[in-house]
Amino acid sequence: MTVDDIDQMKPNGSTALHVACYNGHIEIVQLLLEANSDRSIMNKYKCLPFDEGATEEIKELFLRAPNSNRLVSNTGAMEWDLVDDEVAEKAAEDQKIIKSLFSSASDIDKMFDRIEKNYIGKRLHNVKGVKDIERYFRKARKEQNPEHIIKAYTAETDFYHVLNIELASGSTMYIHKRRYIIALLRHHPALDKYSYTGLSFRGMKITDDDLKKYKTGSCLMTKSFLSTSVDRKVAEAFSFQQNYAHSSVIPHSRVKADGNLVKFPAICTYRIRHKRSGLHIENISQYPVEGEVLIMPHYVFKVQQITKTASTVLPNNQSVVEFELEECDPYQQ
Repeated sequence: MTVDDIDQMKPNGSTALHVACYNGHIEIVQLLLEANSDRSIMNKYKCLPFDEGATEEIKELFLRAPNSNRLVSNTGAMEWDLVDDEVAEKAAEDQKIIKSLFSSASDIDKMFDRIEKNYIGKRLHNVKGVKDIERYFRKARKEQNPEHIIKAYTAETDFYHVLNIELASGSTMYIHKRRYIIALLRHHPALDKYSYTGLSFRGMKITDDDLKKYKTGSCLMTKSFLSTSVDRKVAEAFSFQQNYAHSSVIPHSRVKADGNLVKFPAICTYRIRHKRSGLHIENISQYPVEGEVLIMPHYVFKVQQITKTASTVLPNNQSVVEFELEECDPYQQ
């Protein structure tokens, strides 16, 4: 039996994962999740499997490992470019190229096919979780639906990791295929309903030297896709390496001789102002409890404020840095 067979809607209007969650069969739920059953399918009652979990123990099976780097970065250098005229001009050029890919319906059809064959099939053929990545992109091509790309992005595979490293580093290999992915997620009308404006939150690990690079009033351009959350507590959990089911800190962060952390946590608050700069993908994410908002590459945010506050969670009441960032009008500083 394939994963697609497992995910089929049954005559009762639910998938096998819904049924196991609803009836409290924790061992079956665990087996289905280990088989990578789709967590984002809604049943006829408009409920996700997580929503129907009969016990807290079942719901905890749906939480991502707290030591994941999903909603936290180990350095601002991987996420942001400090904006000057040259960076802004390049970002504007990239946006024009990406938008031009949506010039005709035939181009859109080809994008799904080329991403699957030439990026997934050639670049990602031996990465962690490749079978699941291939399954999602096969569905995306067959249905011409970019929602499956988001499902692949949110799954616990190496797809999002490899994609974002290549975007942030400016790698030229497979650049056109990565632009197709950005174009589909940025412009495809099927995702209009997920467009989000408002606040979202992301964690970061930062050193004192990193912090000196960023000043109030400076502008930063996103270099890759950024996973943020509408729930600040979720971002804090990833940043502090907490188990957000139990609020316990995982004690393996590197500490200096004086007892202070080598990299201290930061919380970035993003104010998203423009349509399709961010997508609220909670209901199509493989981890809906994270309340994810996906911010697009090549968008500019101004640093409105940087503050340090003592943490009530970290050892010795160590400081947490707070970045408040607001989206700028397109390519204006």
